[in-house]
Amino acid sequence: MSNVKHPKCAIRNLANEAKSRLAKNKYAEQNAIPKNITAEQQAIYFKLKQLKKDGQELTSPVAQLGDPKTLASLSHEEKQRYIIRLCADYVKVKAILENEAG
Repeated sequence: MSNVKHPKCAIRNLANEAKSRLAKNKYAEQNAIPKNITAEQQAIYFKLKQLKKDGQELTSPVAQLGDPKTLASLSHEEKQRYIIRLCADYVKVKAILENEAG
């Protein structure tokens, strides 16, 4: 594929953005998702990034990151599993964000 035939190709635009980030060494500007995280962890990652961007603090991770509808529909044992899984995901994502910042 030559530049003449497809100058406004979406892939070409993405490649140019990546090249620009590489040249300027500005990887923080990209909305890249960290590797090796689950879909639930991705949702937490974006929520935490948005809270940080808005200048808000996370005071109760379970209440703020958990789904109230899901919690209401679960039995006691299932709630415990859900909360433990949510906390483990939160800890992993928080470590990823701390590594990005520092």
